[in-house]
Amino acid sequence: MSLAETAVNFGQNETLISSIRNILKDYHPLSLFKEFLQNADDAGATRFHVILDYRSHPVNSLICGEMREWQGPAILIFNNAIFENDDFQSLMNIRVGGKQNDRTMIGKHGLGFNSCYHFTDVPSLISNDSIVFLDPQENFLNKRGIKSPLPRNGIRRSPERDQLVPFENIEGIDFRSTFNGTLFRIPLRKRRSGISNKIFTMEEVKNLFADIKNTIISEFLFLRNIEKIEMSYIPQVRNGIPFQINQIRSLWKASIIDLDEEVRDKRRSRLNDDESRIFQLRIRLIDTEQNNIEHNDHWIIAVGAQNNPEEHEDYAEQHRLSVLGGIAAQLETSIQQIGFIGRMHSFLSLPDITYLPVHLSGTWALSSDRSRLLIENGEFGSDYEKINWNRNILLDFLPKLYCELLNKIIELYNDGGIDLEVHPVSKFWPFPPITLNCPKYAIEYGLKVLHHILQDEDTFRLIDNDDDENERVDILFNLLPRDKAIGLHVLLQNNWDGIGVRSNPDLRSLVRSLPIWRTLSDPLNQESDPPLKAALHGHILPKKIPHYRTRESRIFLEASNDTTRRVLCELEVPLRDVYSYTFEDVEFPTIECDYYYLNFLKSILGNSTINGVLQGLKQKRCFPTFARKLKKINDLYDQNNEVFRIVFGDSDVFLYPDFSVYSGILSTIGFNNTIDQRTFIKCAEKIEELQNDVNPPSDLRYRGFILVDYFYKNIDDFDLEVIERIPFVPIAKSLDLPYSQHYNHTQVLDSFKNIIFPKYKEVAWSTKCLIAEDVIPPPIIFQEYPSLGKPSASIVVRHLRFLHGTIRNDWQDGWAGTFKHNINEIYKWLEEECSNGELNLSDYIRQNDRLFLNFNKNQDPCDPDNWVSAADLILNGTSEEERYVNPNLAIYPNMLRNVGVREITRPNFDIRVRRHNQSNFNQSKMFRYFLDQTSPLHDVTFVMNNDRIKVSRYVLAASSEFFHNELFSGRYSGQSPPITIDIRSFEPIRNIRFSSLRILLRYLHGQSIDHAIQNRQSLNGDDDEQHSAVNDSNNIALYKDLLKMANHFVLNHLKELMELRLSYLVTRTNVQEMKRFASNSGANQLRGFCERFIECNGRL
Repeated sequence: MSLAETAVNFGQNETLISSIRNILKDYHPLSLFKEFLQNADDAGATRFHVILDYRSHPVNSLICGEMREWQGPAILIFNNAIFENDDFQSLMNIRVGGKQNDRTMIGKHGLGFNSCYHFTDVPSLISNDSIVFLDPQENFLNKRGIKSPLPRNGIRRSPERDQLVPFENIEGIDFRSTFNGTLFRIPLRKRRSGISNKIFTMEEVKNLFADIKNTIISEFLFLRNIEKIEMSYIPQVRNGIPFQINQIRSLWKASIIDLDEEVRDKRRSRLNDDESRIFQLRIRLIDTEQNNIEHNDHWIIAVGAQNNPEEHEDYAEQHRLSVLGGIAAQLETSIQQIGFIGRMHSFLSLPDITYLPVHLSGTWALSSDRSRLLIENGEFGSDYEKINWNRNILLDFLPKLYCELLNKIIELYNDGGIDLEVHPVSKFWPFPPITLNCPKYAIEYGLKVLHHILQDEDTFRLIDNDDDENERVDILFNLLPRDKAIGLHVLLQNNWDGIGVRSNPDLRSLVRSLPIWRTLSDPLNQESDPPLKAALHGHILPKKIPHYRTRESRIFLEASNDTTRRVLCELEVPLRDVYSYTFEDVEFPTIECDYYYLNFLKSILGNSTINGVLQGLKQKRCFPTFARKLKKINDLYDQNNEVFRIVFGDSDVFLYPDFSVYSGILSTIGFNNTIDQRTFIKCAEKIEELQNDVNPPSDLRYRGFILVDYFYKNIDDFDLEVIERIPFVPIAKSLDLPYSQHYNHTQVLDSFKNIIFPKYKEVAWSTKCLIAEDVIPPPIIFQEYPSLGKPSASIVVRHLRFLHGTIRNDWQDGWAGTFKHNINEIYKWLEEECSNGELNLSDYIRQNDRLFLNFNKNQDPCDPDNWVSAADLILNGTSEEERYVNPNLAIYPNMLRNVGVREITRPNFDIRVRRHNQSNFNQSKMFRYFLDQTSPLHDVTFVMNNDRIKVSRYVLAASSEFFHNELFSGRYSGQSPPITIDIRSFEPIRNIRFSSLRILLRYLHGQSIDHAIQNRQSLNGDDDEQHSAVNDSNNIALYKDLLKMANHFVLNHLKELMELRLSYLVTRTNVQEMKRFASNSGANQLRGFCERFIECNGRL
C-alpha cells in the first residue's frame, strides 16, 4: 500500500506563515542544535547525534513532484528516544509545547522545533513506526503536513522510494522494523521562501556548528539523560551508489564516561522540594578531525530544588516554573586554558558569561528564544516579574547550593579524593576576575555566597583552622592569595552602583567586615604588599592628602581613587579631617625630612581648610630648608627675595623651593617672605653674625651693601633707632694719608650708630668709622633722619682730645696744615651745635682742658704754647689784654661761651645821640668854598702852632651857636675881619691835634663826621694819617679830641656821637682812664658807661 493511500491529514493548526517568521526572529540559526538537544534530553534520550548530509538523492519516486526540491543536502538530527503521541501532537500546536505540565522539563514553550525553519521549509522526521513531513506553506505537499506509518517491507518496491532513501541506514533505519529512536531530516532551502530568505550551503552549516565543539562538554552538566553527543557528516557520493553505514564520518564525539547507576539515577530522577544532590562526572571529548585528540574533564555538580517562594507563587504557576538549579565546578581538565569562564545555563548553556569559577544553572525566566537572561536590576520594565524570579534563584537559592558544593569539594580535598593546586576556597572563590567585564549580578551572587559561607558551621569545621583568636572572615581570607582579596575590592569598587550593597544592610555589614582594602604603609619603610584590612577597622585620609608615617593606633585605607573613597564613605569608614590627621595621627620628622614628607606638607598647605592647620604648624619645627632640614617657619626665608638670597647666601635658612607657591599663606604664621622691620633686623643680625665668624664670607661687604641699599629705598618702612646699633653698614676700611696712619678697622661693616658720613670725616674720623662711599645715602634720607651718620658731641670731643694728644706730635712735620684744618672743622662743628642751644659742652670739656688752639705766640698749631684751656680765654678782649682770644678762635664764640670761656660784657647802658642830618650840605657850594683856601670870602683863620686854616665867619655862626655868640656878641664881636682864632687860647682844647680841628671844620661845613674822618687830608693836599675804619681802636685819640671840641664849642650831636664811639673802645685796661677823661671832658654819658662797665666786668 502506498503512502498516499495510507496517509491521513496532519498539519499545524496555526496557518499564518508570519507566526513562524516571528518565531525565527527570536532564534539564532545556531540555536537549532541546543533546541533539538534539549528536546532529546526531555524525551529521555541518552544519545544525540547531528549528521551533516552532503548527499543529493534521486527525485524519481516522490510523494509528489514538488518534493524534488528537498532531496538535496540536509541536517540529520538523531536521538535515541521515541516520539510519543503527545510529542506528535505538539508539533501541530506551534506555540504550545508538549511539556506544558512538566515543570522539570527544559523546553516548555513548544517553539524550539521551529528553529529548523531557518534552514528548511519542509522538515521531516521518523520515530517509532511513523514518518512525518511538514509543509507550513502547503507549497509542496498541498497540505501543511502528512504523517504516515513506516513501510515494513523495505523501500525497494515502494512507489515513494526516493522520498525515503535519505533516511535509509541512518542510525539503523531499515524500514523493516520499528525504529527505536527519532531522526529529523532538515533539507537545506535552495531559494528564498515565504518562511525565510536565508539560504545555507552545507559548508556554511558546518562552519556555523564548528564552535559547538568548544563548549560541548559543559552541555552535559545539567542535562538529566544525555550521555553521548556526536557530530558527523556524510560526504557527497555519486548517484546510484548505495549508502553504507561506514560512509558516516565523525567530526567529534563527547560522552560521559565511567558513569555508574548511582550517578545516573542522581541525574535522572526528579528532585523533591528542598532536596539537593551532588555527583561527579567525567566527560571525554574525542576530536576526530584532529587525529582523535582526547580531552578529559572532571566535574562535580550540585543540583537542587526549593519550594517556590510565596511572593512568586502566582508567577511560577502561571509560567509553569519551579525553583530548580545547579552548580558545576571543574575539578580537573586536560585542556590547556588560560582561565575558567563561567556561564549561565538553563540546563543548557546560555550566551550569558559570568566569569565565575563555576557554571550556574537555573529554571530562569528566559526570553522566548531562551537566548537572554533577564537578571540585572536595571532591566526592570515589563519583565520585572521575570527579573524578580531570576534574582530569587540567583541570590537566594543558588548561594546555599554553592555552600553545599564547596563543603563537598573541601571534604574531598581534605580526604585526598581530589588534587587541587590551591585550597578549594581559593580555587572556587565565588567572584569573577577583575580583568574581565563581568555582569554586576555575578558580583551580587558572590557576596551572597560569601555571606552564607561565613555563616556555615560546616565550612569552617572542614577548613579545620585551629586559630580561635581570628574571626571567621580572617580565617577564610587567609586561604586566599592576596590578588583575589584585592580583586574583590576592585570588583566592588568598579560595580558599586549596581550591586545593591548600599540598600542592603546585611550586605553592607558583610562588605565592611571583609579584609580586602589596601592599607597605607609607612612611606619610609614601604612594604611591597601592605596588609589588607576590613573597612570597619580603617580610616580614610583627608582628600588629596598623601599618607605619611602615622601612629600605629590608627589604620588608614588606600583611598586615592575617587570611587574607592566614595565606596568607603558609604561603608561608613571614618573620614579624618585635615587638622586631626595632621596633629593627632602623623608622626612628624624631627631633624630632616624626606620626599614623602615634602609631598605630605605640600598637600596640607594646598588644602582649602588650611587656616586652622596653619596655626598648629606655626610653632612646630616642621618646615624644610633647601637641604631638607626642618625649622620653624619664622626661621625660614624666601629664596626668591633678592635681599634674603644675598644676605643669607649659602646659609640653610631658605624654604624648600617647592613651597614658594605657599609663600603668601605661610607669611601669616611667620614665614619671612617680605622685608619689614622684623625681617630687616634678622638680616642685619645675620650679617653681624657672619662678620664675627672666624672666616667670614668674602662677599660680606656686598651683603651689607644690598641691605643698606634696601633700607634707603624703603626708609619709610623702618625705625632707624631699632636697627642703628647692628653692624651691617659697609665702611671705608682705610683713608688716605695722613689719616691712614691712625685709621685702621679690621672689620668691613659697622652700625649706623658707629659710622659717620664724609662731611663729618674731620670731626670724628679717629673715633668713628667712615661710611663707604658707595652707601652714602641720598639727600632724602637726611631729610628723614638728619642726625644719621652725624657724630655726637662726646665723640667729637674725644676726637679733639685724640688730635691734641696724639696727632699733634705725629703730624708736626709735613701735615701741620691738615692738622689745623681738622681742628678748625671740629671747632666749626661745635660752634654750630652750640648755636642750636642743645649742647652743654662743659659736660665734655673741663675748664682746665687745653683743647683750644689760640695763636698768640706764633702760627704753629703743633706748638703746645698755642693750646689753652677755657680758663685761659676771655672773649671780647683786645690783643693787649691778658687771655686775649685770637681772631682765628674768636669766630667760634658760642663754642667758647658754652665751654665756660668768660667774656667782657658791654653794659646795658644807653648813650643817647640826638638826631642830626648833614647830608644836605654834602654837595653845597659852601663846602667847596671851604676847600678853596684862597677864597676872598674866608675872613676867619684858625691858628695852631704853625698850622692855619681859613673859614667864613658866617658859616661858623650858622653852624655853631658857640661861634655865633663869639663872633657877634662875644670875644670877637669888636674885631674887624680878618679875624684870627688861636686854638691854644682855649684851655680845654689847647692840646688837640690840628688834624682833629680840620675834621671838625669839615663837619661844620656840612660833611658827615665819618666822611670827614675818612678824608682827613689837609687843605694843602698832604696826608697827615689815613684810617679806613672809623671805629678802629687807633682813632681813640681823635675821638677824644672831637669830644673835647664838641663839648667846648657846644656841638651836642657830635659830643654824644663821640661818647658812643668811645664806649665801644672801652676795655678792661683803659676803663679807669676813660672814666677820668669823660669826667674831665664833661662827657657824662661816657662816664656813666664806664662806671657800669666796671660794675659788669670787675671780676675779670
